[in-house]
Parts: sequence; structure tokens; C-alpha cells
Amino acid sequence: MNEESSTRITMKELYLQVQKIQSMLEKLTAQFPTISEQLNELEKDVKGRLDDHEQRLRKLEMRVWQALGILSFVFAVVPLILGFLT
Repeated sequence: MNEESSTRITMKELYLQVQKIQSMLEKLTAQFPTISEQLNELEKDVKGRLDDHEQRLRKLEMRVWQALGILSFVFAVVPLILGFLT
């Protein structure tokens, strides 16, 4: 025995589903501007933080090279001074 199962969808049910989908789409469309604004604000915040970190790293690199220069000078001059004192 072969059993067939069938589902019958009426035009009324189809219409109600289309109405629900339309309502959900309207809600989503209303939310897009606020989501877009939030994304723009986040992008600006991330860019600002990235720029700040980049500036900090550049200053740190500059200080490291300055310190290396000063230490090189000290290591070159101190033995000469000690040599003159003895």
C-alpha cells in the first residue's frame, strides 16, 4: 500500500505569510540607518585607536634609537676618560 502525504496551502495562508515577511522587512529597513551610523562610529573609533598606537610605537622607536646612541657614546668615552685618569 502506497501512502501519499500531501499538504494543502490555501491562498489565505500564503497571503498571511507574505504579510509577515513584509512586516519583518519593514522593521529591518527601519533599523539599517541606525546600524549604519553605529558602524561608522565604530570605524572612527578603531581608526583613532590605530593612529594613537602607531604614534606611540613611533615615539618608542625614536626613544630606543636615542638611548642606543647615548649608550654608544658613553661606552666609547668612558674608557678614554678612565685611561686618562690612570
